[in-house]
Amino acid sequence: MYQILSCVTGEHGLLYVLAAVLVLATGSVCSVIVYQRGVLAETRMRQRVWAGLSGAVTAIGIWATHFVAMLGYRPGFAVQFDGLTTLLSAGIALSGFLATSQILIGAMTPLRRATCALLATITVTTMHYYGVGALKASALIEFDTGYVITSFVAALALFSATYFSLSTESKARNVAALGTSMAAVASLHFIGMTAMTVVPLDGFAQAGWEIAPATLGSWVVLGVAAAIVAASVAAGWDTVLSSFRFRQQRTMSLLVNAASEAILVVRDDGVVVEVNEAAVALFGTPRDALIGAQATNLIGLDPLRTGPDTVCEYEIQCAGEAIPVDLSVRDLEDSGRGLVAVSLYDLRDRIRNEAHIRELAYLDQLTQLPNRAAFQKALDERTSQNAPAIRDFSVFLVDLDEFKDVNDQFGHEAGDAVLKESAQRLRITFGKDAIVSRLGGDEFAVIYPDGKDEKALVALGEACVQSLSRPIRYSAVTIRSGASVGIASGLMWEDPAALLKAADRALYVAKHGGRRTARFYDGELHAQAETKRKLEADLERAVREEEFVLHYQSKVCSRTSRILGYEALIRWNRPGHGLVMPGAFIEVAEQSLIIQDIGRWSIYTACEAAARWKEKVSVSVNLSARQFLDPKLYATVRDALRKSGLDASRLELEITETCLIQNTIVAARILERLKKLGVQIALDDFGTGYSSMRFVQQFPFDRIKIDKSFVLSMESDKKAQAIVDAILHLGSSLSIPVVAEGVETESQAKRLIEAHCSELQGFLLSRPAPLDVDGMVISKLANAS
Repeated sequence: MYQILSCVTGEHGLLYVLAAVLVLATGSVCSVIVYQRGVLAETRMRQRVWAGLSGAVTAIGIWATHFVAMLGYRPGFAVQFDGLTTLLSAGIALSGFLATSQILIGAMTPLRRATCALLATITVTTMHYYGVGALKASALIEFDTGYVITSFVAALALFSATYFSLSTESKARNVAALGTSMAAVASLHFIGMTAMTVVPLDGFAQAGWEIAPATLGSWVVLGVAAAIVAASVAAGWDTVLSSFRFRQQRTMSLLVNAASEAILVVRDDGVVVEVNEAAVALFGTPRDALIGAQATNLIGLDPLRTGPDTVCEYEIQCAGEAIPVDLSVRDLEDSGRGLVAVSLYDLRDRIRNEAHIRELAYLDQLTQLPNRAAFQKALDERTSQNAPAIRDFSVFLVDLDEFKDVNDQFGHEAGDAVLKESAQRLRITFGKDAIVSRLGGDEFAVIYPDGKDEKALVALGEACVQSLSRPIRYSAVTIRSGASVGIASGLMWEDPAALLKAADRALYVAKHGGRRTARFYDGELHAQAETKRKLEADLERAVREEEFVLHYQSKVCSRTSRILGYEALIRWNRPGHGLVMPGAFIEVAEQSLIIQDIGRWSIYTACEAAARWKEKVSVSVNLSARQFLDPKLYATVRDALRKSGLDASRLELEITETCLIQNTIVAARILERLKKLGVQIALDDFGTGYSSMRFVQQFPFDRIKIDKSFVLSMESDKKAQAIVDAILHLGSSLSIPVVAEGVETESQAKRLIEAHCSELQGFLLSRPAPLDVDGMVISKLANAS
């Protein structure tokens, strides 16, 4: 030990020793910094490059330490160094520490640590004793074997402590490793120098490339400084870049974690190397368990074999549950590592939302029954099948009676309560195998799984009527409603529209046959429907071919018997049927909207005829409810008056209460516009409706016409006579002329005249007749004295 200290203090210059220690410390610190940078590198290749640079810095630092110390060696005579040996010793150091760095960067296992310690000891020992040989050109060197072995053992022990202390996490362990590594190099050098005896060879011819100590020192210092500075700057700059990349990656990671899709980054060997939070939530597995797993085991297919830019719907298994996902695979071209990104969008919420939307689209919110769209879909599915077993069903159309009265009397909340209760009763009546739907308003439809037994279906329809006719309690009141039912069998029709039309026809017959009844679409109704269909077709042809004619019936003054005007009454010259009265076709024309075309023709024709009459009397034209609410009515009347030249005061339009009761506000506007034209308005069939008095008060009528049913029965029915007297008195009080229709006997005319009826009309006075060749009305008047 004394000899070692003597060697250090007596045979070495102190400044050189301190310089050697400084070089060793600086090189060791830089080496660890560079190595740590390699540990943090993103790719395997970067890790090995940085590890190699760390090994090079370590080698240069140790080699420089050795030769700086050698420069301070004082053997007592001038020393020269062999240049080639010096450089080769540096190569030995580089080779050894490059190897240790690559071994250690792979994994810090105990075996690798021990291997690195042994290799580092051998490298430094070889470099030292070979480097000392650079003095052979001017001296004879001898070694003490004991000290040589001691230097090796000491270095091995200290290098073992160094490599077993190195850590990728603990700074304290790395500081300790720095100390032991410096001690290992210093102990080997100074013990090795103690083992060496140098004998000068004066007069020995020098050969080869010699380096003066000063020159060697300059080269060593410059080389070490350059290596250390370059390594440090590279490590520092790379750290800055890595920090920038880390911030970018952190930002990207935040964005990826904010994504709703589960994202897996998969390496070229199929191993998952990164996941986002959505993936953790989707698989229900911790992040650490997902990273390192095989992608095939997670998603059930190999994303590397699906091809780039793959997008498809797929199912993955998570905790025994099949989860539908949108799967897409994208190459990460900028990664340079053969990575692919697998994104999995969980479709469960979307599927649930779509199901909810479909439910809303096919559900009536008030009654919770399937709505019209759902009913139509179910009907289309059944009628599209040709199998008799599938088409063996029937359709029930249910319409609540007097539902509008319920709303008007009790309010819409009460109406809603009636609809809900009716829906529940329909469910109970038809059973769970039927599809009960609400079409809208007070209309329901039922698809019932039986279409053969007509009697049973009618009985079921009657049971439905009875169920819906039972009183409904709402709040403190009892609401009584009812229903009419139309039934059609799916076996009779292939077209769903035709099937619905048949059921609707049966419902129409049920409602107009007294209501609160059920009617099956049978052969009789089919024959009626065919008759109606043919009648509609003939009416359309009649409009095109102008097969209609107007007959005129006079209205006379009750006091003077003078003709005051004519009522235009339509007739149809139907080929093969002769002259057809309006009662045989007006209802069908109303239902098919042909009535509007017929009405326009009647107004134009009546105005043209009246304009040619010598006597400036009025002409009356009847308007149905559909005609009256026709948006083109005002324009039709205005144009007819202009084209014919007829004075507006000579045109009288007769309307019934039905025209007014549907929408009184619209009716008032229409009447106001017509009155501004100067047209006369008469209220026809007065006394037969529910609101006659109110309408007379509310609307500006120019004439009131007593319905002929009262006139015909007033001689035998005192009530009818009283109604006639009341109407006449009302007209007199309001200064509105009253016309009595249906006068057929002298006694009727006499009574009406005595009661001061203004005008008379009926077969007693004249029958409806066409125009003659001169455009005059052919009529026969009777004396009504």
